[in-house]
Amino acid sequence: MEYFFVVVLGSILKPAARFFLRFVFLPLYKLIVLSKLRLQRLALPARGFILFFVTNRYLFHAAVVTASLVAIWFNVQTKQVLAQDIGKRSILYSLMTEGTVEIVTEQKLVESVKPASANRFGPGTIEAVPYIDFNYHAMDEEEMDGVSGQIPGTLVLAPLDHRAEESSPVKPKRTEVENYTVKAGDTLGTIARDHSVNVGTVLWANNLTERQYIRPGDNLKILPVSGVLAKVGKGETLSGIAKKYGGNVEEIIKQNNLSDEKVTVGMELIIPGGEPPAVVPVRTVASTNYVLKEPGTTREVAPGENPVQKPNDAVEKPEAPKTRLLWPTSARIITQYYGWRHTGLDIAGDHTNPLYAADDGVVAISGWNSGGYGYQVLIEHPNGMKTRYAHASKLFVSAGDQVKRGQVIAMMGSTGRSTGPHIHFEVYVNGKRVNPLLYIR
Repeated sequence: MEYFFVVVLGSILKPAARFFLRFVFLPLYKLIVLSKLRLQRLALPARGFILFFVTNRYLFHAAVVTASLVAIWFNVQTKQVLAQDIGKRSILYSLMTEGTVEIVTEQKLVESVKPASANRFGPGTIEAVPYIDFNYHAMDEEEMDGVSGQIPGTLVLAPLDHRAEESSPVKPKRTEVENYTVKAGDTLGTIARDHSVNVGTVLWANNLTERQYIRPGDNLKILPVSGVLAKVGKGETLSGIAKKYGGNVEEIIKQNNLSDEKVTVGMELIIPGGEPPAVVPVRTVASTNYVLKEPGTTREVAPGENPVQKPNDAVEKPEAPKTRLLWPTSARIITQYYGWRHTGLDIAGDHTNPLYAADDGVVAISGWNSGGYGYQVLIEHPNGMKTRYAHASKLFVSAGDQVKRGQVIAMMGSTGRSTGPHIHFEVYVNGKRVNPLLYIR
């Protein structure tokens, strides 16, 4: 029975196997063998060339010569790199500087955080700073050459309602000196404004300076008009006093209710529109000189003798600064320090903080700067240094003015490229910006 099934199944599958072997397997095998032979025939020359090139004994020498030639070519094409140019061609430098020569970056002061007071006096102490008398009507009428009448970055007070002015009571005109007691919240600016005088009148009458402080309870002399209070000395006349303080004789007689020009010693006179005389510094010269006697020795020369004269071709060395620079403002909060991208020192405050000259010098620039500094002052000092005070709201000096150390030259503001009231303070030594903290006392 099993044999019968094997015979039947073999007779059925045998024709199918012959057909598959003859018409499918053998043609496919033939195609594969022929393709392989043809590919070997084509690749034989290339394989021989590669084997010849790799196994050649001069291959290493050729590689060394090629590398040497490439190194020499790059060295010849490379330009000389100076010390001051190191890093300026890097991608990091381009991304950080954005291709600009000068970058001033300001940091926004977070107003929600109230900084701790660095004042050594009590919280009721009031600093004597100049009052900002903005006369917007005069500014509108004044013709500025290339400078806008508005001050960018400052707040302009809205005009007062005329009806409110008419309803307010008119204060009687004062004719005598008034004693005023300082109250909490008062400043010299508000006191002067309430009494219709300028800040200088209050300072001069009470022997105060811009850097001194007043406290609640202090008594101040307030003149009825802007000017100075002068005390008649021995041998002085009314005309001499008027000339000394820059006043007018007729106005002095009218203001002080005098019958004539006769004055007595010890009398106090109000000089309308006057100012204290400028103090001329007295220079002292040493009375002892030294003259060269022998190489390495000296001897004293009496004041009456003639010392050895200095040759005409002698060159004097610039005198080194004897004192460090003064802190440029009354504010003490540093919001950004000197660094690679920030070329100065940022000190935050408000529009009531004055800006002081860091040392004696001559004002080189005073005005608007469109490059980001806003209203600025640049002072050239005798020792060769320069100091810059940027982002001011109001300027008190002009180019060419002589300034003294500690003199108020401007008021803090937020003009130019700025995000809040502060001063951008820069120090130049030999024409290059340096860290201001290294030169400030």
